[in-house]
Amino acid sequence: MAKKTEDFEKVKSFLENVEKSTEAAAENAVYLEKIESLLNTKEENNTCYICTIHTVSGVLVTDGSECLIAANSERALRELIRCVPNHKEMHFYFDCIYNSVMKEYITGPDEEEPCHIKGQRKADPARDFSIDFRKGERIIANKKDDIVAEFKKYIALKARIETGHVVMEGMLMVKRSLKDCLPVEKVVYTDNIDAKDREEIAELCEKNGIAYYRVSSGIMSSMTTTNPVPEILCITRIKNLEQNELIISRKKNFFLILDGIANPDNLGMVLRTADASGVDAVILLSPSTHHFNKNAIRGGRGAVGRLPIYFCSDDFELMDLLREHGFKIWGTSARFESENFYDMDFSSDNLAVVVGNESNGVRKEILDKCTDYVKIPMVEGQSSLNIAVAAALVLYEYDRTFYTSL
Repeated sequence: MAKKTEDFEKVKSFLENVEKSTEAAAENAVYLEKIESLLNTKEENNTCYICTIHTVSGVLVTDGSECLIAANSERALRELIRCVPNHKEMHFYFDCIYNSVMKEYITGPDEEEPCHIKGQRKADPARDFSIDFRKGERIIANKKDDIVAEFKKYIALKARIETGHVVMEGMLMVKRSLKDCLPVEKVVYTDNIDAKDREEIAELCEKNGIAYYRVSSGIMSSMTTTNPVPEILCITRIKNLEQNELIISRKKNFFLILDGIANPDNLGMVLRTADASGVDAVILLSPSTHHFNKNAIRGGRGAVGRLPIYFCSDDFELMDLLREHGFKIWGTSARFESENFYDMDFSSDNLAVVVGNESNGVRKEILDKCTDYVKIPMVEGQSSLNIAVAAALVLYEYDRTFYTSL
């Protein structure tokens, strides 16, 4: 999560680099003007947030009526935009390549300048704003209540994918969703929840105007198929990102591509590692299980919602797109003449690593689209690693090289 900062000199230094590196396309003129204006003003009236992924990756500066967001990646942008309070109308300025992401979070006219929206951060679209949720919890005493039915609806993966609503289960996941300022719409917990946890959840919900409800354990058991029954659930809005929405940032991109991952528990572990290691995005090729699977969400420990995750419809078109943008694409494979794992060259500004499942590895058709190949060394007797382990090795080798070069 991005953090508030008073180090305005660091903010200015980041903005100066953004100003120099951003293409001065006509559609970015207003955005660049706002950066220039901000660099020439005093900082007393501004509130600043800074996002750090390895290094400073983005900043948000606002005076309450205008908000400038500058980010080196979509991931950083999403972390920053979640710092904006709900129901606060402002002018938002940003790099035009993030136009679709901003419209995902900010309400505003359909027709705006590419790098400017006047609006406010979206809250629960179904919320009744005549109800003040700061007045405390509401009790649900009937299994036929509409709130119960809504949670039951999102048990089905198809409904999650179609609506972009997922259910987070358990205290860890719900607290992380609330503290990360994800678009949580409602929270439900049981009678026997710990008193300190209940107080913390209520405080977080009231702070953000989120509806929260108390139910019996029996009603809770009808809202989920998980055993043992979780003591707390929340519904969170997460856009199901598709291939044609992929954002390739201007400065540096590091993507993890997963080919054919079928086990949702494995997927969750990979997403957790990808989130922790700081990758810009994860791309799931079409044979993979979906990241909205509840086991993948649970295994990701908060990665689903924070980390941009794209699902492919045309794997080969994606690979061609990356090559057109000058990506170095590393295919992990023992089949080809591969480079030693420890000699990998991570110097490319645009880099993607492809990892396949442990049974079949990366498909040959996908390997044929890669630009380079790498083999993780193993002693004789083992021919493959669990996909989560293989991904972790490659991602942290990138981190080690990256940190060394800072």
